[in-house]
Amino acid sequence: MNAQTSTALKPSTRPETHVERIADPGNAITINGITLTAARAPRQNEVFTADALSFLSSLHREFGERIAALDPTQLQQERNFAPSPAGQQERALEEEASWKALVDRHLAQSDCAFATPRRLTRSEDRIFSQGQPLSAGLVDFGLHIHRCARRLVAEKRAPFISLLGLESEEELEIWQEMFVRAEELIGLPAGTIRAITFSSAEDDGGGAILVEKRPR
Repeated sequence: MNAQTSTALKPSTRPETHVERIADPGNAITINGITLTAARAPRQNEVFTADALSFLSSLHREFGERIAALDPTQLQQERNFAPSPAGQQERALEEEASWKALVDRHLAQSDCAFATPRRLTRSEDRIFSQGQPLSAGLVDFGLHIHRCARRLVAEKRAPFISLLGLESEEELEIWQEMFVRAEELIGLPAGTIRAITFSSAEDDGGGAILVEKRPR
């Protein structure tokens, strides 16, 4: 892959950490432009650091509109979903367990070279920027790369991202461009992040395919 490079985001150029608590029944908290609305999970501060949230905010600002345009109907439906009054308590318990599972998964991936993010078109309705939910795929990818990529490079390994269920060329292009931008933001060598997708049984008998990133 030949990718244009730019000056990486240096610690001195990052915005100062700004924490703002907002009135919300779930005790939501906003840090560096990202609002977390889920009930607190043990050790979540190790995953959702101020620096990691700033990184997610940057990716969302640059790619959020294009991601939403991939399947706006699906994103809108998830955003407007609300449980019935009779099931609110059960829903709250499910959401708490789901959030804890998300945190635990990223804690467990701290030394893992492979990650499989959720679809870009699936919204993460517990993480918002300016009232809009972030893409679940963007969140999974961003947290994994921010937490693991530098360590993997230091160990002479590379982060591999498994892309499942790609449905369009535009979706693949967004992933490719997001890999390049993530490398720039956290100072990784160009071409560090590798993408893997899987062909169907009709295509070459099925199997893993290493996706080459395109120049910007």
